[in-house]
Parts: sequence; structure tokens; C-alpha cells
Amino acid sequence: MEPPEGWDPYGRPARRTQWLVSALAYHYGLDRGVENEIVVLATGLDQYLQEIFHHLDCAGEGRIPGEDFRTLCQVLGLEEAAEAAADPEECAALWDGLSAELTFRQFHARLCGYFSTKAGSAVPRLPLGRESEHIETQIRLRSPRRRRRDAAGPGSGRRGGERAEDRIAKLEEENGSLRELVEDMRAALQSSDARCLALQVTIKFNQELERELKSSQEALVSLEDCNRNLKREQAEMRKKVEEARQAVRNSLGKVKELEVKANEVPHLQVYIQQLESELQHYR
Repeated sequence: MEPPEGWDPYGRPARRTQWLVSALAYHYGLDRGVENEIVVLATGLDQYLQEIFHHLDCAGEGRIPGEDFRTLCQVLGLEEAAEAAADPEECAALWDGLSAELTFRQFHARLCGYFSTKAGSAVPRLPLGRESEHIETQIRLRSPRRRRRDAAGPGSGRRGGERAEDRIAKLEEENGSLRELVEDMRAALQSSDARCLALQVTIKFNQELERELKSSQEALVSLEDCNRNLKREQAEMRKKVEEARQAVRNSLGKVKELEVKANEVPHLQVYIQQLESELQHYR
């Protein structure tokens, strides 16, 4: 099946961080114009994914945090590509139901599911049995195997036949050695790239933490400013409240004075009436 229009795993200059993306794209038929190392990496895709999972699972618990998986997708550029595609199925393959922790099978299913959805293929194959266990590949140098040759017998015809057989055996031996060398190089390349990706995930996660820390520090400074402003406003409010209390006290004092004067009014009225009576009498 032809890859969907707009899919371009090489939209940016090839970098080692895209080896995994290129290998998965090649595996699912999304891109065939790839370099030799991508073809080699794609031949051992399950082991490649196991290596990456192993290096992300630094505690060796058989699980990785879901946040690490999301960060890996950001490092690989998959999150940006999924959002740019605006395809619900592609986004669902990566993020829907993403749990706090992922096993290798879940890790494998999500990455491969994203690319199989891109390719329009069926549900991706999952590794079974022992292949589902994350492993650490041990790279060792292999010396070419030497075949034992029988001593040459008499006869020139027989010696010529033996020489031809020896040449064929030598070619087979060299081919076997080359296959072993390629296998060693593939495993070493996968392990190296897996460590590199795991480090990039850690670095990006730490950068996010540093940004969150900086944001928290800025929020703390803002809160401290708000706290200072609040304290200043509280001090001004206390001052105004104290002034209001003093005004109330003064008002109460005046009210009492008025009450005293009001109590004196009847007596004054009686005294005024007496004065008026006396004045009338004199008149």
C-alpha cells in the first residue's frame, strides 16, 4: 500500500534521533529510499525496541513511566507529526488511554500501532513469549570460524577439485563472517542509538523540570509581590479602621454631651416659664 499523502519521515535533515523513525517507516513500507544502516536496523526491529525500552527502564522493573513515552515521542518528532496530521486515529494510537506506566508490550504496540495506522495496515504484530521480555544485548567480537580441511590426496584432478571446494568453503566462511559482523554492527548500532535516545529523553525531561521550576520560581516571586501588596493594603486598612474608630469615639462623646444638654432642656423650659411669669407680673 502506498503511504498516505503528506507523510514524509525525512521532512527534516536526517539525524541519529530519527534512526528509529526511519527504521519503523521502512518496516511498514512508508519509505523505501533509505540508507543501508536503516535497512540493517529494520531487520531487528523488535530487538531495537527492546534496547530502547531497556535503557528507558533504568530501574529494571519491566515498566517505564507514561511520561517518558510521551517525551520519547517528542524527541522523535511523532507528537508534532500526529498533531500536524490532525488524524484522530494516529493520535489515538499514541495517546488514547495512556497509563501512568507501560510494559514492553504496550510500548511496542503504541509505537508500531502509530506507523501501521500511517501505512493503513492491520493491527501490528506483537512479540510473543520470551521476545516480549526486555533484554540487554551483549556485544562481543566474533572471530571467523575456521573449517578443517582434509589433507590433499594424490592425483592432479582430485587436487583441482579440492582446490575448488576449498575456494567455495572459503567464500562461505567469509560470507558467514560478514553476516556475523553485520549482526554485531547492527546490535551495536541499536544499543548505541537506544542509549542516545534514553539520554535525550532524560535531558528533555530535565529541561521540562527546569522550565517548571523556573515557572514555579516566577510564580513564587509573583506571590511574594502579592503578599507584600496585601500586607501594605492591610496596614492601610488598619490605619483607616483605627481612624474610623477614633471618629466613632469622638461622635459618641458628642452624642453624650448632646444627651446631657437635652436632659437640661426641661429645666431650662421651666426656668424660662418662671422668668416669663415674673416679667408678666412686673408688667
